[in-house]
Amino acid sequence: MNIDLKQMKKVSRGDILLRPNNICACAYKVEIGCLKSYIIDKTGKEHILQFAPENWLLSDLDAFINKKPSTVFIDVIEDSTISIIPQFDYIRMEKAALIELTTKFQNNLVATNKRVVSLLSATAEERYLEFTKTYPTLIQRLPLKLIASYIGITPEYLSDVRRKLAKK
Repeated sequence: MNIDLKQMKKVSRGDILLRPNNICACAYKVEIGCLKSYIIDKTGKEHILQFAPENWLLSDLDAFINKKPSTVFIDVIEDSTISIIPQFDYIRMEKAALIELTTKFQNNLVATNKRVVSLLSATAEERYLEFTKTYPTLIQRLPLKLIASYIGITPEYLSDVRRKLAKK
């Protein structure tokens, strides 16, 4: 059976695609634009988990696969065109589509694991450099406050890190 992975939708900056405790009924493949996933802690601080620029896939993977309520927000940070991939029965999916979907989810897991290791063991400068390798197209597109949040520092400190790197 052929499952259509190209259910396209245009979404606007600021749209919230997923909220915590909602059922995660789909994943989003970014065709044009950028999405982010994040949590908000008990003090109200936002912690960015992942960005999804063009050709990236984003979902709350645990909620999507295990049909559980989500623990994250997914927001649109640039006007975007996305492909919506509904929750599905893997057995019914065409082999080529399943391989593509699995590869994209694996790439997200690799990026997430690298990020966790970086947050635990790298300097702010090293985390910024890793960000530039992982998301080279986002350096000029995102506000400094989003990049800073992602690498776990203040926007002011990120400006210092970038100045220091520019002098090297």
